[in-house]
Amino acid sequence: MPQNVDFSFIRYANGWEDTELLLNNLKPKAGDKILSIAAAGDNSLAFLAFNPEIVIAFDISEPQLYLTELKQQAIKILDYQDLLAFLGIIKTNHLEKLFQQIKPNLSNACLHYFTEHFYLIQNGLIHQGKFENYFKLFRTYVLPLIHNQARINQLFEPKSEGKQIEFYNNEWNTWRWRCLFKLFFSKYLLGKLGRDPEFFNENKLHVSQTIFKAAEKHLCSSLVFNNHYLDFQLRGNFTVNLPYYLIEDNYVKIKANIDKLILKKGYLTDVKLPYKFELANLSNIFEYMDEKLFTIQVIHLSQIMNENSKLASWNLFVPRKIEQQNPEFYSLKIEGNDLCFFYNSFNLNQFKV
Repeated sequence: MPQNVDFSFIRYANGWEDTELLLNNLKPKAGDKILSIAAAGDNSLAFLAFNPEIVIAFDISEPQLYLTELKQQAIKILDYQDLLAFLGIIKTNHLEKLFQQIKPNLSNACLHYFTEHFYLIQNGLIHQGKFENYFKLFRTYVLPLIHNQARINQLFEPKSEGKQIEFYNNEWNTWRWRCLFKLFFSKYLLGKLGRDPEFFNENKLHVSQTIFKAAEKHLCSSLVFNNHYLDFQLRGNFTVNLPYYLIEDNYVKIKANIDKLILKKGYLTDVKLPYKFELANLSNIFEYMDEKLFTIQVIHLSQIMNENSKLASWNLFVPRKIEQQNPEFYSLKIEGNDLCFFYNSFNLNQFKV
């Protein structure tokens, strides 16, 4: 793992792995024991809609765990509209009052963190990660040099796929779009302003070119019209749709199971419990590891996963295939498209001894 990464702040205020792709492929069911990277908490919370026995959300970053805990307790305490306001999706003048309602349920460490960093809540919690601020820089300083707001809105207007391709080729894919996109999403700027330079230690790909090709394919498709991830990136909020855990029907189900989410600080290899898991959501943690450490993680997975359990993971720039390390983790066919189009691949495995 990267040794010099600063984990003292929130890197991701939202989940940036497609929740519905994850759920549609893992197919969680009542009574499952689920392991999940915490990150911003969104996907770990989403599992609660299926009435699992337990969801263990782990992370090496304390601020990400605090963020997940804050979202968990906000769901538990607040009604639906107040939750949307507290997270920064809709405007309110009552953030201090809402925080006061949640505070008694927070751990001491979480309470101290958000008391000391209350500006994160005041400025809209879902907008406060380093990654979210990276997109804000793009929206504020780069995108206006390429397209006006009317054209950005036109990108999301439903049309036939043929018309979308025509719009992309004739209206969107200008020389400024190509040049400024590749400059802003270069390895240097993405590492410095969006992620961390250390996260690219194992990368062998041309970063901006890889992202541009993935973006081009997606922007030419009808998937754009309801893509709330892209909506947030280009327009700064969730307007075409909400994240899965914040859709009202899902919120009700998650709220009923909210205490089944347990947070643990540490690496994957620190997860040692007296039971095994049926499902695992591992984000793209493997691409930050060299081959030796990746092998150790896969060995550990074989010890903590049940027979016929399923695992999901993503690759951004570094291909890490579990089945290549251990053939007992069979690769499964993927159902559906990934709205988080910037990932190189979504991987689904089943453990069969």
